[in-house]
Amino acid sequence: MKALLTTVLLLTYFTGAFAADDAAKKPAEEAVFREPFTLKLQIDKEHFYEKEFTKMAYVHEDNVYLFKGDEFGLTLDIQDGSIRAVKYQPDVKKADVTLKFTQEVDAGGTAMMMLHIHNNTKQPLDVDALMTVPNEKKTFKTSILTVQPGLSGFESWPHPIVQLVLRNIRFKK
Repeated sequence: MKALLTTVLLLTYFTGAFAADDAAKKPAEEAVFREPFTLKLQIDKEHFYEKEFTKMAYVHEDNVYLFKGDEFGLTLDIQDGSIRAVKYQPDVKKADVTLKFTQEVDAGGTAMMMLHIHNNTKQPLDVDALMTVPNEKKTFKTSILTVQPGLSGFESWPHPIVQLVLRNIRFKK
């Protein structure tokens, strides 16, 4: 019994040591950054919002940061049927998921934000989202409908959005 316990403890130690060694060898994911920019949003027919942004990542720690005019893709690191990591993919033809975030303004000056998500995977995709809006310091939760495999989803909001953050990107169970 004592020999079995010693063997289990040694196996546990070496397995943990190898896992830590593998993690140490794995290079940290390099974030891809936007160049500094000025965001300009139309509030209504007569009012506009502007804000300067410095270096800002497209994707950081699996959170996707969207601003008006963004159009890019995501590569999903899929292991055992789960999404393990989300990475920025500038070439939408190579992407597992493509995103396009725009502001549309009608003839009357009413502004709305539109998000187009296309799911190139073979599984339904769920996403959580947070947004910031002009002249508010807090963030707001917003919903994104499940995007079916090979199809697109369209979301719209009847107001300007400074930044939309997509997070907890996962396959629907």
